[in-house]
Amino acid sequence: MTRIDGATLRAAATDIDVFARELVHAPLWPHQLDLAKSPARIRTVCSGRQAGKSHTLAMLALHTAFAQPGARILILSAGEEAAKGLLRQIADLASAPLLRGSTVDENRSRITLSTGSEVVCVPASTRQVRGRSVDLLILDEANFMADELWTAASFTVLARPGSRVVMASSPWTRDHFFRSTWLKGQTHTAEFAAFHWPSHASPLVDAALLESFAATMTDRDYTREVLAEWVDDIGVFFTADEINQAVADYQLTPPEKARGQVAAAGLDWGAQVDAHALVLVSILDDEELNRGKHGDELVYYLPWLESHYKTPYSVFIDRIVHVASRYHLPAIVSETNGVGQFPTELLTRRLWTERPGGHTSGVVPIATTARRKMSGFNKIKTLLQSGRLVLPREPELLKQLSSLEYELKDSGNTRIAVPERLGHDDLAMALMQAISTTTDYRMWRPDRPRPNTSPVLQTPAGTRIHQQPAALNFPTMLSSTVGKQAGDGW
Repeated sequence: MTRIDGATLRAAATDIDVFARELVHAPLWPHQLDLAKSPARIRTVCSGRQAGKSHTLAMLALHTAFAQPGARILILSAGEEAAKGLLRQIADLASAPLLRGSTVDENRSRITLSTGSEVVCVPASTRQVRGRSVDLLILDEANFMADELWTAASFTVLARPGSRVVMASSPWTRDHFFRSTWLKGQTHTAEFAAFHWPSHASPLVDAALLESFAATMTDRDYTREVLAEWVDDIGVFFTADEINQAVADYQLTPPEKARGQVAAAGLDWGAQVDAHALVLVSILDDEELNRGKHGDELVYYLPWLESHYKTPYSVFIDRIVHVASRYHLPAIVSETNGVGQFPTELLTRRLWTERPGGHTSGVVPIATTARRKMSGFNKIKTLLQSGRLVLPREPELLKQLSSLEYELKDSGNTRIAVPERLGHDDLAMALMQAISTTTDYRMWRPDRPRPNTSPVLQTPAGTRIHQQPAALNFPTMLSSTVGKQAGDGW
């Protein structure tokens, strides 16, 4: 193992530039160092794609843990998968030869160093902030987090002398603590500092890549995702308010913990460079929490979703079969347009012969037309506006929904255009397919012998959901789909 002298170690403890170059061998770029070396107590970064946001946050967390023995670093991410991904980045940095012996414990949510410091990386929730003694709080994709989280942080983390906050995000909604904090930091005081990282701030993003982004994105997406600027709602089908009003910080249920929970599945098959997507929709067992708001009307939520980029069809089919072995999926709505025909047939044969989980999972082949898109997304819009569809705080899904555009035709009809860009409408389309199984039925909820004891959350629209939600297991209510033919309900 390469040795390093004491002077360099001491310099690395006080200078993150030395730490990144000499110990981790992953130097930071100038714009990343500007953030990392800022003395401001609250630093806010509005970042575009591939500008180095995640790498910077991971390096800041690891350096604080190295330089301050006994430090407590809390990283909150907008989504469970994002939290796992950022923790993996920190673990990879900590595996550098000169740091390899410093990691004494690593599990799914935390890394403990030999300095006694601890890095915890979890999905964002106010529960994670309240009562914690934290030296560094990092909010990853902060613009997608609830305002209540920042309020809780203000009374706990910021109340501790010497504690610091770094929040970074792509721009999402204007009326939010992230943007107001970023605006405060424009003057770079001792308390606040703001940084703007469009994609071209990275030396790896050249003119050719920018041209590729421009060719495969709408103007709105390019402004938000590449230029890192906030956009308005003009021309979009779902407004930011409609989406935000339906979001709650509930936990997704991975297939390994589903235990036969009933859900309908929607599939979107990607082309050669696109993403495949799987989205599940379940009927919420709210234990009468929403009777005063929704009466006997059903409330729906998304227990699970995933997308796979540049993945062979056979691998994605294996994954769907696995999910079907843990969830009970009475209907799997699969798009047959373009590349979807052949994998849909393969999936149908696999599920018919294997019967994963002992259930019958019926594949419903669907040709997606402009009429079906219009009807499907109108259904989602109606459910969102009425508070009967609860969305997880998953940034990629929320971004895709906000990117749907509409156009009024001369005939008076509305055409919903899903922009043709690389792999960035997959989750929205899969959700539309799954939502086609929902109905306007009303029903009484049966009493549960073992009530849900997890905390109760509430969307901004007032719909209540448990932090660990459960589904009403009535397969027949999610077993058929509308919109297969003109005039059948969509």
